[in-house]
Amino acid sequence: MLRIVIVAVLGVVALVGGAVAFFPMSMAADLASRQMPGFKYSEASGSVWDGKLTNVSFSEQQIGDLSVKANLFALLTGKATGVLGLVREGFAGQADLAYGLSDGALDIKDLKIDGSTGMVPGMPATVAQADGKFTLQIKELKFNKALCETASGEVWTDALTRVNVRGWVGPELRGPVSCHDGKLQMQAAGKATTGEDVLANLDVSSNLDMNLTATVSNASPAAVEALTQLGFVAEGSTLTLRQGLGSQ
Repeated sequence: MLRIVIVAVLGVVALVGGAVAFFPMSMAADLASRQMPGFKYSEASGSVWDGKLTNVSFSEQQIGDLSVKANLFALLTGKATGVLGLVREGFAGQADLAYGLSDGALDIKDLKIDGSTGMVPGMPATVAQADGKFTLQIKELKFNKALCETASGEVWTDALTRVNVRGWVGPELRGPVSCHDGKLQMQAAGKATTGEDVLANLDVSSNLDMNLTATVSNASPAAVEALTQLGFVAEGSTLTLRQGLGSQ
């Protein structure tokens, strides 16, 4: 899910960064596709002032439909700003963006995405079939030269509460959004009613790789059996799941 957001952000930077009033979205999108190999779309409509891209993808990542509403007056201050909307099956989101034309710094505010974990490519099958929900809310996110500098916000999911394997049901997971070694990182934790501590980390690198690492400690024998079916493996005193997410 975070890969989708970051790809969308990069796309809008290319689209809005050099915009002029009523510049056709089709021409801007064509420029973006030349500047970013792998950036594709089915249809473009409107202008960069108020336009839409349909069926957007980046490399192997399916993104969805993007709407862009730019504040062209902000160009006078040396920034390109606008609102980016995202819609695809199982996802909906929006964010305010500001891109520095001279320094290339990207500021994202009030980002919110709601979606279904079952629609996240690469999600373990049993978790996907349970069709849980997630919410990502980011108050502020800053990138410099494609590296994550600062981030604040929260991520939440009830995916494990909808999983019932051999009687084991996981907890809701909730936690902060931050930057770590240039990557955007989400960390969510929770405690099952049967005593297991669950910690999930989702890292998104500057080249858009998205990797999930989940660990469970204090697992009872019944929980070990259930979690093994979910794809967890024993590592010392914990059970661990490592999974790449996204369309690839």
